[in-house]
Order: sequence, then structure tokens, then C-alpha cells
Amino acid sequence: MTTERSASTRPPDASAVTESPVRVVKVTDEHVVLDLPDSVHDADRVIPQDLIEFGQTARNWFCWDLEEKQPRAPFNDGYAGTVKWGRDSVSWDDRVGGRFGDVIEALNGTVDGYIDPSWYWGTTDDGEAVESRPLYPMVIVPHADFQPDDGRLMLVDLDDVIDVRDDGTGVMTREAWDVIQSLGGYAEVSRSMTGAHVFVKGRIPGGVDGREITEELDEVGKVEIYGYPANGRVVGTTWLHIEDTPRHTVPEAQEVIDELVDEYVDDEDQLSDQEQVDAVIERYQSQIRGDQTGGRQSNYYDLDPVPIANTGPFRTYGRNGQGPHPVHGATTSHDNPGPDDEDSTNFGVDSQNGWKCWAHDDGGGALQLIAVLEGIRDCGNAASVMQDPEDALRVCLAARDEYSSDLDDEDPPTVALKGVCEVQNLDYPADGPLDSGTYEIARGLYDAMKFSAKD
Repeated sequence: MTTERSASTRPPDASAVTESPVRVVKVTDEHVVLDLPDSVHDADRVIPQDLIEFGQTARNWFCWDLEEKQPRAPFNDGYAGTVKWGRDSVSWDDRVGGRFGDVIEALNGTVDGYIDPSWYWGTTDDGEAVESRPLYPMVIVPHADFQPDDGRLMLVDLDDVIDVRDDGTGVMTREAWDVIQSLGGYAEVSRSMTGAHVFVKGRIPGGVDGREITEELDEVGKVEIYGYPANGRVVGTTWLHIEDTPRHTVPEAQEVIDELVDEYVDDEDQLSDQEQVDAVIERYQSQIRGDQTGGRQSNYYDLDPVPIANTGPFRTYGRNGQGPHPVHGATTSHDNPGPDDEDSTNFGVDSQNGWKCWAHDDGGGALQLIAVLEGIRDCGNAASVMQDPEDALRVCLAARDEYSSDLDDEDPPTVALKGVCEVQNLDYPADGPLDSGTYEIARGLYDAMKFSAKD
């Protein structure tokens, strides 16, 4: 199994910062007065520990060209040219994002701007070398495909809510301040110091599934909300922490996100139930039909989810394929069933397009459904099960042993064989296919394994 090189879990000078660089001078019913740094380049920086911990799993850190507002990646062989973060630019096999430790190592252990003369910055249109500039650590909100299982990172971006004054203060609207306080997460001022960023965990509500939320605030400015399951978002982080917000906490804030959407997004801008179904089916197609290696598709992905759904305690579906969720019915937990479970229509299933749970905004194909039925993943966290080798192994064993006799002689997905390597402590490449020798060993071990449900 491949191993990650060791890296510090804290920026080396974080402990030296004793005060937040953006201080709160006065709070009134109408506005909040902030004492701002003289320069976004010359100020103490506070990077929240929760984002650092998130970046030990998610490769969602870059080096940030603060001057040009451009992410760069010199931790990748010293290339400091511009990089993109989009589904067309990255995949599981070729991702330009780095973990926090990679970025801090490339920046020589500083968060205050660093230049390495050996980095390659590319050339101008005239063929001249681009002039080097200081780079800082920055974070992005990952695409849904690359989010770790332990949290959905979100950004609430408040634009044009701070009036910067000549005396070095900024006047923030009370409306924006109340939004920040309600979210309860780490907050910083933007590069222009006219806006603020707040980091929390949650997901875009199903009613605006897959859309960027950009709405006008009641007073001045606008609020933008980015996160799962919409596309990733590059954040021009400054780490200029705002006093009276948590310095290191990125909390779960789903209820507040839902309230913000209800308050600021008009009903006509929200998706109908059918539009939500179509968006979720489109989002999960790659997880229903494909393997992360790009190799030959395994027949495990061709299982029909409809008969599998009918094995749960709740399994009544109308002609349109809707009914109660087969595990938890109308409620969010089967441990506490309610009187409406059997009459619920919060679950939809289709042989070709997979399944959708409205209660948890989750879905996928037969393998994702098996993960929920067998307790391998909770509903709400099942869609990405085939991206985790050990969970993929358990799901595929369950599919073969408990749900389909047709899989006895079929090749399992490569990610499941990587799960075999994981549990047997065999070395394997984290990205790409297995070599032939490792494949044969893992396949032989897989054939000898039996599914065992957790107690």
C-alpha cells in the first residue's frame, strides 16, 4: 500500500498569532465596525485547524498567487504555472490539488508568502519568463467527486458587505454580520476586504441541487453559497480571521444553510421534484455505471436495483417507482419508525437510472443501495461508497454472496480488489490499475472471501 509522506498538521507559525488580524471595534443595530489590516499581504494569518485536518484527506489545497488571484501547484515537480480545478481538468488518476502538508512543504513552512527561484512559472504571450511572486496556502471547496466521507465542505461568500474607510476601518452591514454569526464557523475578510468568507459543513439543499446559489441581500451586497453536490469552488483565501468568530472551527451548519436558502432563494428559482430527480440521476451516472480506474466495466455495476430495493423492511412502490425508503421508510432512522412509513414516497428506484432518497439527498446504483441495506454506509453517505477500497470490497462481497448468484465468476471492480490489498497489507498503486501480479493475488484472495455482516 502506498504511503503519504509525513507533514505537519499545523502551519509552523500559527501559535505565534495571538490576535485576530481583523478586530471588531463596535457592534450596533445597524452595522459592525472592523479594524482592518493595512495590507492583505502584510498581516498575521490564522488558518483554522479544522480545514487543515480536512486537508489531510482531501487534496484540496493549492499555492495561491494573491496578486493575480490564481491557484498554482509548485508542490508538483516545481511547476508554478497556472492550474485549473474542474472536472474536465482532473480525475481520480490525475489530480492537481495537494494535501495541506504538501503545500506547506512547498512554501518552506511559511504562510506569509514564499518564492522559490527554481520554480517554473511559465511564459508570457511574448515568450518571456513570468516574474516570480510570493505564494500563500489556499483551500478550495472540492467537487462532489473528491469530497472525503467525513464532511461536506461549504463556502458562504458575502460580497460587497464591507465599506472600507480611509481611517483603516471597515463598516460591515448588520445583516451580513448576523449571517456570519448564525453560521458559527471560521470567517475571514476577502482579498479586497469588502467581503467575507465563512467555512462550514453541509450540502446544497435538494431544491437548488447542483446550482450555484447567488442571491441579493436585503441591505447591500449578495450572498453566494458553494458546496456539495455542486461544482467545486476556488476560494481566494486570505486567512485574515475576523475576531468574534471561531478561529479553528468549521462546524456542521445544515439547518442554517437551509434557512438561508429559504430566506433568500425565491420559490420560482428552486427545482421541482422531477427536476431534482433528473439532477441526481445525472450526478450519479458515473458512480452507477463506471469504475474509478477507467478500465473495463465490471458486471457488478449492471445489477438491477429494483429487486434489491424490494428486500428491505419497507418495499412498497407505485407504478412510478416511488415509495418508502426500503430501510428507514419515511423517517431518517429505522430505529424510530413512524406511522407514515408505509405510505411515504421519499424513495424512487428505476432499473436503468438507479435510486434516489429525498430524505437524505442520496442515491446511486445497486451497489450503493446494498451499502445502505447492509449497514456499510448510512443513507446520505452512500453515493461515494465505490471510491473507498475497503467499503467497496464489502459491498461487492455482499452483492455476490447475498444479492446475485450471477456474480460468482465475474470480475469485481478494481477498487474492490484494492480493498483486498488494503485489508491484506499488500502494496498497490493508489491511482490507476493494478499490475498483473498484484491483480492475480488480489483476485484469488477475493474469490476465497465471504461477506460477513457487521454486528
